[in-house]
Amino acid sequence: MESIFVKFAQYPIVETERLLLRPVTLDDSEEMFAYASDKNNTRYTFLTNQSLEETKNNIAQFYLVNPLGRWGIELKSNGQFIGTIDLHKIDPALKKAAIGYIINKKYWNQGLTTEANRAVIELAFEKIGMNKLTALYDKDNPASGKVMEKSGMRFSHAEPYACMDQHEEGRIVTRVHYVLTKEDYFANK
Repeated sequence: MESIFVKFAQYPIVETERLLLRPVTLDDSEEMFAYASDKNNTRYTFLTNQSLEETKNNIAQFYLVNPLGRWGIELKSNGQFIGTIDLHKIDPALKKAAIGYIINKKYWNQGLTTEANRAVIELAFEKIGMNKLTALYDKDNPASGKVMEKSGMRFSHAEPYACMDQHEEGRIVTRVHYVLTKEDYFANK
C-alpha cells in the first residue's frame, strides 16, 4: 500500500478558485519577511523574524528540508506570495496531522485562509486518506478559530495554562483545539 508520504509527494501544487498552493522557495523570502517581521502578523504564531537572513534560514530549515504537506499560498490573480499553510505532526500509522497557517495581514478578512484551509482538508481526506486533522489557536485570536469553523472543523477542547506567550512576557496562553475526522468530513460534504 502506498504510504501517505508518497501520496503527499504527488500533490506539490493545489489549486483553488483564487489561490495556488505550491512549494515555498528561497525566492519567497522577501514576501515572507514582509509578514514574518511584523509583530502584529506573527503575534499568535511564531517569533517575529528580525532579518531577511533569518527568514531565508527558516525557509531552508522548514520548507526545503521537508516540503511534503507544506505549501506557500499565492494569489492566482497576480502571483503574490501571501502566506503558508501546512500539515505537521503527521502520524503515518494513525493517518492524522495538525494544520497550521499564517497569512500576510494585508489579506486578512477576505476568506483566503479559509479557502486554503478547505483545500488542504479536502486533499488530506479525499486524496491522501487521512483519518483525522487537528488545529489549535490562542483564545485571544478568535479569527483563527473562525477559519477552522468555516472549514468544517469542530471544537474539541480548551487547554488552559497551555504555555507562556512568546511575545508578551508573563501572559499565559489558553489554547483552543479543533478537530475534523474523516467520518465528519464525508458526512457533511
